[in-house]
Amino acid sequence: MIRRFVDHPVATWMLFSALVFMGLYALPRLEIEAMPDTELPTLSVTTTWIGASPSAVLRSLTLPVEEAARKVYGVEGITSSSRPGLSQVTVEFRRDVNLEFAQLELAEQLGGVRADLPSTASQPRVVPEVPEEFRTDDFMTVSLISDLSANGLRDRAETWLLPRLLAVPGVADVELQGGALPLVKVLLDFELMERYAVHADEVYAAIDVLDDILPAGGVRRRGREIAVSVQDSVTARMILDTVVATRGGQPIALWRLASLAPSYDDPTHFVRINGRNVIQASIAKRSGTNAIAVSRDVRAALPRIRADLPFPVDFEIDTDNGEELRGKVRELVNRSLAILVLLFLLLAAALRRVRFTAIVTGSILLAIVICLSLFYFFGISVNFITISGLTVCFGMLMDNSILVLDAIHRRVLGRRGDVRDVLVAGTREVAFPIMATTLTTVVAFLSFMYLSDRLAVYYQPLAVSVGIAMTASIFVAFAWIPVALRPLAERELAQPRAPPPSARAGPCCGAGR
Repeated sequence: MIRRFVDHPVATWMLFSALVFMGLYALPRLEIEAMPDTELPTLSVTTTWIGASPSAVLRSLTLPVEEAARKVYGVEGITSSSRPGLSQVTVEFRRDVNLEFAQLELAEQLGGVRADLPSTASQPRVVPEVPEEFRTDDFMTVSLISDLSANGLRDRAETWLLPRLLAVPGVADVELQGGALPLVKVLLDFELMERYAVHADEVYAAIDVLDDILPAGGVRRRGREIAVSVQDSVTARMILDTVVATRGGQPIALWRLASLAPSYDDPTHFVRINGRNVIQASIAKRSGTNAIAVSRDVRAALPRIRADLPFPVDFEIDTDNGEELRGKVRELVNRSLAILVLLFLLLAAALRRVRFTAIVTGSILLAIVICLSLFYFFGISVNFITISGLTVCFGMLMDNSILVLDAIHRRVLGRRGDVRDVLVAGTREVAFPIMATTLTTVVAFLSFMYLSDRLAVYYQPLAVSVGIAMTASIFVAFAWIPVALRPLAERELAQPRAPPPSARAGPCCGAGR
């Protein structure tokens, strides 16, 4: 295999040029984050019922939700928690399950139990769940500062701001905190209800039907059929015209019994800055996207969004993990460049040949570029765990190239055969020790692949990054180093061999005698 690369130097240079271009293509598209992706195939269903006891929450909320969740495809386990006023059901899925389709199917199953829930309980809310030990701070939080009231600002932000933030590439979800959501209160007239013999339960049941989710067919994909449902928007006119009962063959509409009054829900969060109530938007990043790129896109979109909003508001970024990560990556790159320059100077002092030093330094850069391109195509994120793996094997990247260069250089100085034989024989001379030491390191780290649960999340990316880096270093040392040294070796071998000192001194001594 080594001789093939040496005999075809043009093809070898084209191959490594293609790898460099592939690395340049993959570098800006790499997923960059602080830690490995810890998103698990889990959904959480949360339902609130203010004032209810744990036993009532378990009986009326948790058990119906659990029954509906068991009908979803791919469910592996269900755990639940029932506390005063709160029901939380965690649904775990198999690794091969598409979480987005599972969320749609779970929401459809919950649509069948909504009518059986208590009237004062909230609707079940389905969100992707991350376990407590893996939870981190919000990706980005932005405060909305305006002269409007907190409730009015929250209402306008839900309508105008939320869709625009969700349209930014890489944004998975936006949650608004502060203020209260608008609602419509139905004010019943008890005298009219007694006159028409209509009960409050009948009114609730009739209004609840307006919020039903109706089937709209299905979508077939990969041998599975996904049901599609639709939900109509409800207006105040529709509520007033709703028939709540029939007495004596005559329909009784809600407008005969009640009136509507706009109001606000009870606030669940209060956010204050400098003594003022504000609205805070918590932005979540989509899994598998570049954190730095998402942060940059959101920051660039905020001025455009502010200009398009029909109400006065100022944005103040409170936290931004992407910007913090950008600073850490910039600092890491600067330190890496400083180390690379120092390494170049040390190698130049040791080898005393600038070209040899440039070849060794270039082999390190080639191996790193190949690693990063493979990270992109294998879907591996660049984080502090994978960078630690590259740091661990940084010395090995340099050692393999130096061993091959030294072996070839010694054969060139000894003038053992033509240039092809020198390059091949010199590389083969150190091939076994390089393979032995490198594969020993790779096998030691690959044992991390057998870890499970929490340890696997952190140590498996480390093992993969070390394995890829070591493989790339062997490939560069055996394929590129001999070809890169070929012009220098040809020049050295083409020079006439200088006679040894004893041969040069002989005639002089003979003449003296």
